[in-house]
Amino acid sequence: MQHSKENETIFLGNLWIDKKIPPLEYCSFERASRLLECEIDDLLHLYEIGAFNIAFKADGLAVRFNVNFLYKNQKMEIDLIHPVLTNQSLEMEFSTIWYDLKDDSFEYFENGLQIIGFACGIWYADDMISDIKNGLAIDPDYEFRLKPVKIRDNVLMATASYEGNKVIDIPFEDLLIMRRDLELIWKSVKTGIPMPSLLTKRISSEPKIPKRLNNTAEHHAKNREGLLNAAIYILAKYPSECRGERKEISPEKWTNAIIKHLGELPPIFITNEQEILRKLRLAVNHAGLKQKG
Repeated sequence: MQHSKENETIFLGNLWIDKKIPPLEYCSFERASRLLECEIDDLLHLYEIGAFNIAFKADGLAVRFNVNFLYKNQKMEIDLIHPVLTNQSLEMEFSTIWYDLKDDSFEYFENGLQIIGFACGIWYADDMISDIKNGLAIDPDYEFRLKPVKIRDNVLMATASYEGNKVIDIPFEDLLIMRRDLELIWKSVKTGIPMPSLLTKRISSEPKIPKRLNNTAEHHAKNREGLLNAAIYILAKYPSECRGERKEISPEKWTNAIIKHLGELPPIFITNEQEILRKLRLAVNHAGLKQKG
């Protein structure tokens, strides 16, 4: 099997040998277009049909990181690198999560773990982004997910959600294409075979972004609407359970009331306690609901 792969590499050529440069772990769209001898618009087309994901450098991005193991009751050994005071880090090749040992930032559950911390290093944007030529905007009002460049063998899935409270703008010039994707594009150049979509594993020549984005946006909007309608119902029916000592609306107590009375509600698709709390905090902060009512 290894011999076959080596023959295939020799037949196809090797991007780095062909270009006479050392392998680059990632590069910008502009550098990639020169390296692959194509237009930036060609790379944008491949991105739009889902042939590869974009990556970016995170510099202390506030996130909630969730890991699901392949099997239950597994543990992940945490790599301790350059400890600073009470901080510890989870290292995943190019992607790193920093978190504080003093608080409840790290938690194991039945088949995974959750870390509230800060993303550093190189991460993939987990969703397809429209108008990518205008850059990437990470908005706290909208769910934004990212994933590590590589996950460990005992991990089924690892994703992070942005938990910050300000808009992060990443210009197009700072968006990255990873080495593996550069090599797959070069293979497509050498063979003339179109690249398949990462999502469907099928070859398609038509951009999929508009349909996928609309479906995704509509899906998230319906979930948020369902949760907020349920939250308003609980607030109206059990106001004392949703308010603090000063009669102000407490996102924490409001979340607990929703979880407590789930059986009284129509089905809602956001049932994770931490995710409910995050969305209620946003609702309270943005609507000014902390006033006494």
